[in-house]
Parts: sequence; structure tokens; C-alpha cells
Amino acid sequence: MWVFKGIFFLLLLFALVYFFVTNSGQSVDINFFGKAYLGISIYWVVVISFLLGFATSFVLAAFREFKFHREIGKLKRFGVAKDREIADLRTLPLKQMASGDPDSVQSGEGRSD
Repeated sequence: MWVFKGIFFLLLLFALVYFFVTNSGQSVDINFFGKAYLGISIYWVVVISFLLGFATSFVLAAFREFKFHREIGKLKRFGVAKDREIADLRTLPLKQMASGDPDSVQSGEGRSD
């Protein structure tokens, strides 16, 4: 699988380099929030667009990752609480016998046959 990803990455890289080489003399005019930028190289437009998209994706992925880590922490604490409850329930009959409660000892509670 990693071979296909590597080949895909290389093809994408070659396509990008080809795009930059063939359009190196091209320039565009950009109106951005009412301000005009004239004669900007198309190379810079593509690079800035890529960086903005990458930054946006990174921030969104980071929020999702923090959410997952918080959920994992909650589940771990829940598991520890359940383990503690199970351990308490396992030792419950032993605690009753140790307390000297005659009803529990005579009725057979707490004995494991």
C-alpha cells in the first residue's frame, strides 16, 4: 500500500513541477477584500493557496485529535471506575464475614463451595 502512496505522491509532485515550469511567465491580477494585487505570479498564488489549505486542514485535524484524546481519557477513567467496582463486589462477601455478622455466617453467605 505504501508503494502506491509513494507513486501517487511522485506523480503529483511531477505534475506540480510541470505546472510551475510551463506557467512560470504567467501572472494574474487578484482582488482580495477590496484591495487589488496586480501582476502576481501564478506560482505564488498556487503556493499561498496550498499553504492556506494545509493550515486549515491542520487546525481542523488538531481539534478532532484533541477531542479524541479527551474521549479516550474519559473512557479510561470510566474503565478504572468499573474495575474498582468489580473488585469491591468480589471482596464484598469477605468483608461481611470478617465483620463478624452472625446472620451472614450462619446463612451461608460469603461461602464459596
